[in-house]
Amino acid sequence: MTLPPIRFGTDGVRGPSGQWPITPEGAKAIGAGLASWLFDTHGHAPRVLVGRDPRTSGRVLVDALLDGVRESGGHGSDLEILPTAAVSCAVDEAGATAGVMVTASHNPAADNGIKVLGAGGRKLSKPEAAALESWFDRPVPRPGGSQSIASAPLSAWDAWLPTVDLTGLTILIDAAHGAGAVSAPAALARMGATLVRRGCAPTGENINAGVGALHPPSRAEVQAAGAQLAICLDGDADRVALVCPEQGLLDGDDLLWLMRGLFEGPIVGTVMSNGGLEAALAGRLVRSPVGDAHVAEAMRKTGAQMGAEPSGHVLFSDGMPTGDGLYAALRVLQAAAGSDGIPVLPLAAGGWSRWPVVKQNLRFTGERIPLDSLDSIRAAQAAGNRLVVRYSGTEPKLRILVEGPSEPAMHVQAVADEFTARVGSTRT
Repeated sequence: MTLPPIRFGTDGVRGPSGQWPITPEGAKAIGAGLASWLFDTHGHAPRVLVGRDPRTSGRVLVDALLDGVRESGGHGSDLEILPTAAVSCAVDEAGATAGVMVTASHNPAADNGIKVLGAGGRKLSKPEAAALESWFDRPVPRPGGSQSIASAPLSAWDAWLPTVDLTGLTILIDAAHGAGAVSAPAALARMGATLVRRGCAPTGENINAGVGALHPPSRAEVQAAGAQLAICLDGDADRVALVCPEQGLLDGDDLLWLMRGLFEGPIVGTVMSNGGLEAALAGRLVRSPVGDAHVAEAMRKTGAQMGAEPSGHVLFSDGMPTGDGLYAALRVLQAAAGSDGIPVLPLAAGGWSRWPVVKQNLRFTGERIPLDSLDSIRAAQAAGNRLVVRYSGTEPKLRILVEGPSEPAMHVQAVADEFTARVGSTRT
């Protein structure tokens, strides 16, 4: 049976482990296509650095991917388990041609994925991703091999981290049983913090399971642990959420607000950033589509020095080649340092009011319709609300978000009802 083509976006491919292309055969095809594309582009044998998160399925996927790289003329290096941003930093430091991270990020342990990073450790552009995709079914066999790296895999990442004096502070570090489960606590301990660990015991099957940035501790749990702050990462450690005993959960919108005074000019959020933040920033917020690659592109276009998604991807123009959760948390703590250099907690996250938000996802079985034909969307906007209504890029699913002062729950239901009536059979 002919396998379907591998579709590759700027963040790679992701899905259930064991289902094409998240299989050894798929990973080998991606490795071979990557090496062939790089050889064709650069005219010489490429060097590819590969890391992974702790998922049980990761080891065999890395081995297969490296086999593909080597069979198509590349030189592959296995970095083992480390955060996505650490792969980026290692690619940059070593002058490697590309990097690969085998991870499904915030997804459950049954999933996995393959991210490709280009020159300098940065994410691929859309044209680069499209060019790479065209090579997966036509790799060119060439002799390649393995190559060790000159320094420890985490050394470049460690060098990028801001140095903050955390003496006397107790921090709860929640690494989602993921790629940062060893590296993040070690870095915080070196800076003098007393640590309470949560989500720092990966088994390969428990990544993101009830812990991490998607399932952070409550403010009461942080207080009961005796911590002044919780730093919560996701499975590949590129997202962050902070939890203070006083304010509770601080997401990407809160971090943009906290850091607003350190930068002049625009600050980049996404279409999911809260309307209350946009109002409080008084014209400074620039919205991009969802995805940290889109945030990075908007930062380049506008000259913004910081951008973030509410989900916890936080980027700095002078930061690591790709976003990193611990790096972002340390930048926030660095900005909160008092005269003695030690961060003053709690963080000053107040000063803006979050608009009420209601969301609903609908799975559907009918054909997609133009969303601008829905009268319910116009009615919600006329009432003074902000809407994000969009189709999922990977599933037959409609995502509805309404935020604002005028009965957002009622308007979400109105959009869902009209869409259901127009499209046919749907289920929440």
